[in-house]
Amino acid sequence: MTTPHLDQIWERTVTGLKAQAGAPMVFGGPVRAGGLELRYFSGARTSALRDLNVARGAGLGGKVWRERRPAEVDEYSAATSITHHYDEPVGREGLRAIVAVPVLQGGQVRGVLYAGSREAGACGDRLRSLTWGMARRLSADLATEAEIERRLAARVAESAALRERIRRIHAELRVLKGEAKDPALRRKLAALAEDVTGGARPAQRHEQTALSPRERDILALVAEGLSYRYVGERLGLAQQTVKSYMRDIIARLGVHSRHEAVVEARRQGILP
Repeated sequence: MTTPHLDQIWERTVTGLKAQAGAPMVFGGPVRAGGLELRYFSGARTSALRDLNVARGAGLGGKVWRERRPAEVDEYSAATSITHHYDEPVGREGLRAIVAVPVLQGGQVRGVLYAGSREAGACGDRLRSLTWGMARRLSADLATEAEIERRLAARVAESAALRERIRRIHAELRVLKGEAKDPALRRKLAALAEDVTGGARPAQRHEQTALSPRERDILALVAEGLSYRYVGERLGLAQQTVKSYMRDIIARLGVHSRHEAVVEARRQGILP
C-alpha cells in the first residue's frame, strides 16, 4: 500500500525526469511482496503497462531488481540479455530502447525507475546519467518519507499509551473518591478526576449529557474493559445494580451499547 505522499514523490520523479531528459516516456513503481508494480507514468500512449506486476528476474525491470544494478536495451524485442515475458505490453506501448535503474535503500531494491524511447538505440549517455541521478534522488526522498512515517507512528503509539494511562488514573480516582470517608478528600478527588478529563471541549459544552457522579464512576470503569461483576466489586455494588446503571447511561447518551456509550462519553468530554 502506498500513501498520498509516496504517490506524490513517485509522480514528481517521473514527470521531472521526463521534463529534464526529454524522454518520450518515463515510468516506474515500487517493489512489493507481489512483485514490481508499474504504477507511475509520464508520456504513456496506452494503458498496456499500467499496474503490471513484474516478476523478479523477468524482463528488463525484473533483471534490474534481481541484479540490483542498472540495465538497458537498445532494441527491446531483439534483446538477448533479458527474458521476454512482457513483449506484448511493451510492444503495444511502442517502446524500443529502455534504460532501467534500481531504487536502492539499505542494499535492497525498493523500486525501479525506467526511461524509454520509441526509437531503437536512443538511450544515450545523457538519458542514462539523468535516470541514474533521479533514481538516487528518489531513493533519498523515499528514505526521508519512511523516517517521517516511522517517527509519526512512534508518536501516535506514545500518545495512545499516554491516553490509556490517563484513563486508568481517571477511573482509579473515581473509585478512590467513592471509598473516601472524609468529605473534603472526596471533593478533592472528584475535582482531580474532573481535571483529568480536561472538561468538555468548548464546542461540546452545550451538548454534554448530565450523568450523576455514580454513573460517571461506573462508566469510567466500564471504559477500562472491566466486567459488570468486577465494576460492582470495586464500587461496592451488586452486579445487577451496575447493569441497571448502564442501561440508564446508554439511554441517556442515546446509544445502543456500552461500547458506544464509552465512545460518546469521550466525544462529549465526560471521559478522558
